[in-house]
Amino acid sequence: MSFETELRDRLHAGVDDTPADLDLLLTGGVAYGNKLVRRRRLTRIFAGAATVAVLGGAFAYASTLGGPATIGPAATQSTDAVQSRKGALTPQAALGILLELLPKDHPATNLRGGFDGMGTVRGVYTTADYGSATLRLEIVKDDVPLQCFTSDTYCKVTTLADRSKLRLLNTEIAATDNAGDDQQLQANLARADGLNLNLIAVNTDPAHPAITLAQLRAIATSPRWQLKLDQAFIDKSEKLFRPRLVTEPSVPS
Repeated sequence: MSFETELRDRLHAGVDDTPADLDLLLTGGVAYGNKLVRRRRLTRIFAGAATVAVLGGAFAYASTLGGPATIGPAATQSTDAVQSRKGALTPQAALGILLELLPKDHPATNLRGGFDGMGTVRGVYTTADYGSATLRLEIVKDDVPLQCFTSDTYCKVTTLADRSKLRLLNTEIAATDNAGDDQQLQANLARADGLNLNLIAVNTDPAHPAITLAQLRAIATSPRWQLKLDQAFIDKSEKLFRPRLVTEPSVPS
């Protein structure tokens, strides 16, 4: 018998006679296996968290470049987008612009207005009391003939830089209470883009007019007047008054 064979037989004989605690071995094996599983799970969790962090940084960077910052349904419409929607000019919106442009010397009261025309709507109109004056604004499809008459106290028709035509008019009209003549001022604008605006002011105290012809001119020629306005402004102006039915226009030709 060789030395290696004898040594192997003795080792087997010694092991066979050695008592072994199998429960301990099994418990230790299970614990070690669970430890390995937990290590693998933690490794996967941390690896996933690192991936999310990297992707989050990438999306944040993409958003600074104008790219998509999130994955999923499109974001809701922004406030700017809502305000950029346009709507047709309404009587209340016309008054809203007029109130913006009027000097703040007097409060505007008795607000009213509606749609202009008899049978067929020509446009919108609005009226208001302003100090000792009464104002009427009309924005119509058909412009008023811009003529001057010898009976006018003052009348001038000019062509503006944008090819719009403007008439400024100052006349005296008989007062209804026999307290003297009232002063009627007009600014009539026929714009090249098709917008026709008639702004009338009747001052019942011409010695101390609530509004002047120069102020009417500034209001009438403001670029704020448009046939299409931001829908947000139209909605905001809606509560100024309830529009009346179609009426006959009162702007003298």
